[in-house]
Amino acid sequence: MGRWLPLDERNPSQDQTTIPPWRAEADPAVLDTFGHHMDLGDLGGMYFFVCHTCPGTPYTHRYDC
Repeated sequence: MGRWLPLDERNPSQDQTTIPPWRAEADPAVLDTFGHHMDLGDLGGMYFFVCHTCPGTPYTHRYDC
């Protein structure tokens, strides 16, 4: 398990071609700026489902509020 990071928040010293996205390290220069900037409403949630074994790593999501 790991935190999903947008490409621009990933550590540029890591080889992005061999490190899976869920194992990527954060860029130390942006650690203090992290925040999801999403308002999910009162007790809302967002769920991501990812298949790490399927070709192309398919995913889907569910959002509730």
